Amino acid sequence: MARRKLAPMTNTPDIDIELERVERRLQALVRELPRDQVLKAFAVETQSLNQHAGEQAGYIIDRLNRMLVEAGVIEDESPTG
Repeated sequence: MARRKLAPMTNTPDIDIELERVERRLQALVRELPRDQVLKAFAVETQSLNQHAGEQAGYIIDRLNRMLVEAGVIEDESPTG
């Protein structure tokens, strides 16, 4: 599968659209792969998003972590978790 080339994302709506795409992809990965392979495959899927995060990096990382927790891929290590 070819990786998508993204321009730097500077506004939340653009980032949210890409986050929605990777969340759908995470759901597919959870269905298709053994549990121990999901995190590595998801990291590849989100690489471009993370590289183009800029000032929104904290927001993106938080959303990605919540996706992974909700999908049961990682434990919730947040203070409120």
